[in-house]
Amino acid sequence: MGEPINLPVGYKFCPPEDVSVMYLKMKILNEELPADVIPTVDIYSCPDPSQIPFSEFTHGPENEWYFFTNRREENRIQTTNGWWEEIEDGEVYNDDDEIIGFTKILEFSCPDDTEKEQKWYIHEYRANPASFTAAELADDSVKEKISNFVLCKVVCEEEIPPSKPPSSSSDDEDDDEVVDAASP
Repeated sequence: MGEPINLPVGYKFCPPEDVSVMYLKMKILNEELPADVIPTVDIYSCPDPSQIPFSEFTHGPENEWYFFTNRREENRIQTTNGWWEEIEDGEVYNDDDEIIGFTKILEFSCPDDTEKEQKWYIHEYRANPASFTAAELADDSVKEKISNFVLCKVVCEEEIPPSKPPSSSSDDEDDDEVVDAASP
């Protein structure tokens, strides 16, 4: 694959499900991607969503990031600070109504849910093995990637807090500026 493509100013990478699966299939087959902007990161090994290296993907809408990662087979994926649990699954169709992939939505939960201010989700896309040709499936590495490799869209539905949370006091607005600028 070539050098990553720089997207035009103002362009946001936010593909529909069928295009997401197309990107995954191209990555599995080691083909050049139309816009090579999606990093490969093991997001499921992160202790919680705030530890995912979001700075690796800078081309999407606010609070939405894309990553290629290794698939986990469990419906509940345990992390150090909580777990990702499947809440929905489905199929992805192309324009010819053929099933080209599968989708699973996972929600992050943690033991101290009452403290949590953000709702985090992963939309995980898998390629349908039936959408590959016999010649493509002849390569064992392709079969392994189909089974183990996914494209994930990580979504935060709430505002992401600054690096240091604001003071809980009800002082004037200057406190926010001081807290945001303070070093940890």
